[in-house]
Amino acid sequence: MRLHFFPLLFLLATAAHAQPADVLMGTDRFHHAFYDEYKNEVTFEPFQEVDWEANARATLTWLNLDRPTPEQIARLSHNEIDSREGRFIHYQGPLAPAVGRSTYLLIYATGIVPLQPVQLNGSVDFDFDESMTAVKERYFSGVVVAKPLRPVTSAAFAVMGKPADVKDVDPQAKFERRKQAGSAVYDFTDAGRAITWVTSSKDCSGKAASEYECLDAESALSFRLSGQHLLLVKWKGAACDQAYALFSVDTALKPIAGNEYGCE
Repeated sequence: MRLHFFPLLFLLATAAHAQPADVLMGTDRFHHAFYDEYKNEVTFEPFQEVDWEANARATLTWLNLDRPTPEQIARLSHNEIDSREGRFIHYQGPLAPAVGRSTYLLIYATGIVPLQPVQLNGSVDFDFDESMTAVKERYFSGVVVAKPLRPVTSAAFAVMGKPADVKDVDPQAKFERRKQAGSAVYDFTDAGRAITWVTSSKDCSGKAASEYECLDAESALSFRLSGQHLLLVKWKGAACDQAYALFSVDTALKPIAGNEYGCE
């Protein structure tokens, strides 16, 4: 399946307490959020079930999704890295009622702000036969488009919730990598006590910039969400414009989700 619409998922190879490396991505609770500074929009995958096929059929009234005509096929987009028979189209569709009724929060580098969903952006991928006349398969997908209710300059995760769910926000939390040889060790200072994260990396010397467990933090945001203590770290010097790790905070730090975008 080819997805032309979504940025690459964030693959953060790391581990808590030197456990075997794990791949961190979005979760059912924390969905990847992507910020478009030119449109001042945030996109994220919906938390609710969306019938993307029905949404596409209601919006793309000019296109026969089952048997597109040659003229209609000519209006579809083609990604050169795909096979000759592959085509796709993006569209802007109305909000599904369940999506529009819900409340959302954006967790970004230095704070948390409510999100107002405004529309759905959908995508339809086609696989045609070799003659480019018959549709072999179709794939429907999409994201929610939302406006932050206060100015932001970044985006990390979207979560369902309301401002009253958020407490103790500290955009200047102290999260630092120890200057030592061997395993990468990070300390988060909370109320005078150090809470530690020991990564799986045995030696950070010569590590590539994309290996986040050896980078320093550009910023750290500490907060409580529905009673759970969390820490968002934005990495400094990553190979992508935006690179984040989300930790749960207890007696130790545990990485629970990651996101990156704007990668070369």
